[in-house]
Amino acid sequence: MPEATVFPGAAPLQPESSTRPAPAPLVTFTVLPGLAVKAVLPRGADLNETAAAQLYRSLGELAGDRRVAVVLELSGVKSVNRAARAAYAAIPAVSAWAILGETPVDRLLGHFLLGGEFSSVPARYFTTENDALDWLSRLDDVF
Repeated sequence: MPEATVFPGAAPLQPESSTRPAPAPLVTFTVLPGLAVKAVLPRGADLNETAAAQLYRSLGELAGDRRVAVVLELSGVKSVNRAARAAYAAIPAVSAWAILGETPVDRLLGHFLLGGEFSSVPARYFTTENDALDWLSRLDDVF
């Protein structure tokens, strides 16, 4: 059996385990008037199903058993995967989604996210928070 040669320095790169979920980005939450919640995703985050689970848990803590409208700010998010798209659409505590972004890339990722199964509740993309809140205020049965 041949001997292995070991060189000092960094450990060799190992393939990432597919059984271990990626860590969730730290999302900040603000409760807005009328039982709406603004969730701000950190810039450079990779949006995955773990991030959706974090939002689901946090909405349960903030709103209890009531449904809430969510303003989801994804400005500067690096990526959104298909599992995240399905997981966000499946959060039952959300009565409406207002996706908020700034750049053309944000718009692309926002519309990709909205391409999931968001048909059960109102959902739209916006570039200003005021427009998003105005739209939410005009919806019936959201608050």
